[in-house]
Amino acid sequence: MPGLTPLVQPCPLGDREAALEVLYRRVPASLRPRLIANALAESARGVIDLSGLWVAWRHGRIVGAMLTQPLAGRAAAVWAPEVDPTWRRSAYAIALVRSALEDLRSRGFRIVQALLDESAPRQGAADLEGGGMPHVTDLVYLERATTPPLEVSASLPAIEWLGYGPAVETEFRAVLQATYIDSLDMPELEGIRSLDDILASHRAAGRFVADRWRVGRFVGEPEAGAILLLSELPDRDAWEVAYLGLTPAARGRGLGRAMLAQALAMAAAEYVPRLELAVDVRNRPATQLYLASQFLPFDRRAVHLASLAPHEPSTS
Repeated sequence: MPGLTPLVQPCPLGDREAALEVLYRRVPASLRPRLIANALAESARGVIDLSGLWVAWRHGRIVGAMLTQPLAGRAAAVWAPEVDPTWRRSAYAIALVRSALEDLRSRGFRIVQALLDESAPRQGAADLEGGGMPHVTDLVYLERATTPPLEVSASLPAIEWLGYGPAVETEFRAVLQATYIDSLDMPELEGIRSLDDILASHRAAGRFVADRWRVGRFVGEPEAGAILLLSELPDRDAWEVAYLGLTPAARGRGLGRAMLAQALAMAAAEYVPRLELAVDVRNRPATQLYLASQFLPFDRRAVHLASLAPHEPSTS
């Protein structure tokens, strides 16, 4: 019907306070004004970016809001939209998601991800799915103290670890690419972005220190290799295993435990008390490895994903 299409647009600068009022509608009213004021102040100082705030209008009033955040490596994060309880609420929410995705696509982004924790309302998941971001899997987050060290069988082949740098960059890239072959972690991401995009994403996660990126060699096995990426979590007393991967020739031999032992030892040497990581619940071998290595779950989040291939040019 004419006139029923929701009006959705990037939030005008002067309407951000009203948009945040909707975005934070689930926050207790006593806390909301301070939260909004802090967000606006931090945006003015450049601490947070509100340029990715989208709004939906009805009768001249903002009734829906959604936040998007560009990330390194042609990726973006989004949060489920918030819409006032109103007639055709779902239509406004879905329009927000679709409009934001189309804008990100037009700007060259390839992957958009939303993570919903277990306290998120069911409607948020439905809105994301309706807008083109299906639920593909869950991520389980685990942690372990860096001491005591993780024991490793002496029968495992030794790994020669080399820190990332110009001397090993070609080897590093080749081994990293090979670790994605038949990977059980988020296979939906395979081939969507370039290796440069992937490296940019990892480099931007936490504080990058080149020596905490390692490539592993196995003597006499040129096809076997390992990659270990560690990052320092800002404002946390922990490091994160941003990526841990083996080439196909190195899998199935218990070497994942040796890699975890290396990660724990590197963190412990810097007096970091905890190591954290995330695993796709579909990756049963990795999950079993982490649990057997005394990592304990502390969080779980649903992953909603959109792959934004560019539009094909018209042939008409």
